[in-house]
Amino acid sequence: MNFQDEEIAFDDIIDEDDDQVTANSRKLKLKNPINTRGMLNKIKSALYISINHYWENLTKPDALLASLLDPRMKDLSFVSPERCNEIRDLLREKYNEIYRQSSQPIQSKSPAKKKKNTLLTSLKKQPTRSYDEVTEYLQLEEIDLESDPFNWWREREEKFPNLSFLAKKYLPVYACSTASERLFSDAGNLLTNKRTRISPNLFKQLIFLKRNAKNLDSIHKPADDSD
Repeated sequence: MNFQDEEIAFDDIIDEDDDQVTANSRKLKLKNPINTRGMLNKIKSALYISINHYWENLTKPDALLASLLDPRMKDLSFVSPERCNEIRDLLREKYNEIYRQSSQPIQSKSPAKKKKNTLLTSLKKQPTRSYDEVTEYLQLEEIDLESDPFNWWREREEKFPNLSFLAKKYLPVYACSTASERLFSDAGNLLTNKRTRISPNLFKQLIFLKRNAKNLDSIHKPADDSD
């Protein structure tokens, strides 16, 4: 397979001597019967080669760091033990960088407000902060696949402040570009040739309403059952 030209990269799965393929457009004549013997194996082989070509780095530590920070699959049972140790070492390296930065005192420009000590404040149990967040996190059991990892980290942000920061950084990364491509499509449909004088601020607001309209009851009010 030739990946230099994406338009003809998959032409090898079709025999060149096949009379059903036109010379110029390389399109199949759908009305005529086609010999599909062995075609399924060719398609499987083409998909396998393409996956290895475009996603050859999926098992590297950088790519699987988000999986380690996901409490639903933190054990990394789908990779080898050697690769799992490499990913854990990378997480500890990232954690040490954040820990060194957070341990440095930060001078605040505004005077700090003194909290009043009340009886209820003294009785309230303060959350214990983990000294070795990585080790304690790795010792925890995985949560159910239906659970929300973001809620899990939000509930334990005070116990794992540095790891929760890394989770916020790596977990939101999309595994595909579908969402961003849809956003570009919405922007192209909104900013047409007849609307070139629209201001950037108004354009941003319209895009925001377009993408979040389903979450705003004021735009899409729920149907009233009484009607």
